[in-house]
Amino acid sequence: MHLEDATKEGTLRAVLTFGQLGSAVGMLDTPCGVAVNDKNELAVTEIGNQRVSVFSSDGTHLRSFGRHGRKQGEFNYPTGIAFDNNGNIIVADYHTHRVQVFTGNGKFVREFATYGCLDHQLIYPQGLSVASNGDIIVADSGNKLIKIFSPSGQFLRKFGGKGSLERPYHCIQTEQYLIVSDSCEHCIKLFDLQGNLKLKFGKEGSKEGEFNVPRSLSISKSGHLIVCDSGNNRLQVFEQSGKFVTMFGTEGSETGEFNCLVSTANLSDGRIVVTDQLNNRIQMLELL
Repeated sequence: MHLEDATKEGTLRAVLTFGQLGSAVGMLDTPCGVAVNDKNELAVTEIGNQRVSVFSSDGTHLRSFGRHGRKQGEFNYPTGIAFDNNGNIIVADYHTHRVQVFTGNGKFVREFATYGCLDHQLIYPQGLSVASNGDIIVADSGNKLIKIFSPSGQFLRKFGGKGSLERPYHCIQTEQYLIVSDSCEHCIKLFDLQGNLKLKFGKEGSKEGEFNVPRSLSISKSGHLIVCDSGNNRLQVFEQSGKFVTMFGTEGSETGEFNCLVSTANLSDGRIVVTDQLNNRIQMLELL
């Protein structure tokens, strides 16, 4: 079902939840980022368990990898995650200020970036995404920048900086825009592909189109922008022009309620996947 059909009624519903607090196989501890590959497998970063866990679209646990540490293949607060065009899993490691790349089965491939302010360095990277050409787009939150790296990890370009971005959390690329969630300014900013600011929308608040610490972004199958409005415990949906379409969710632990939703991704059938962080679970929503 396409979003434009559903949002005439403005209704979404939760159709599946899985996960509970723990470190055993299939359990979750503070899930953060989520990404979906072309097999509809879900890869989830777990801050509490310092690992990545991979699930099928029905919530069946497939595999996990990683442990706490600073060596290759280890994590210290893994946040953003994405699949590249070859099915590799790319992870932003917040406290080690680096990005690590793994095969789809969790074998370490390479890493890039270290702590610092130079172009090839990062300070507290958060969300990341992969552009259609394979470039890796990293929200370098501590440097107030979006940095773009080649698939092999070579620095290509950057945009933002003080006065342009305050605390970028996530950036995704569409045909026309680089769309950034600025969590401290409680708004969404649209840049052209050269990094020039073209539009921003939203302000701090809880009304339609307002945000409280917006985090990860995704584009639905029908081309709408989905925003994790983390502090308001809801998803908001917009046209890419910034026009509000619909929203879903309230604070709580029941199905369809959230306690700090952080990241979102989309399955091939249009279902929306959300990390419900402090409820230690994944929720899937469909559009009615």
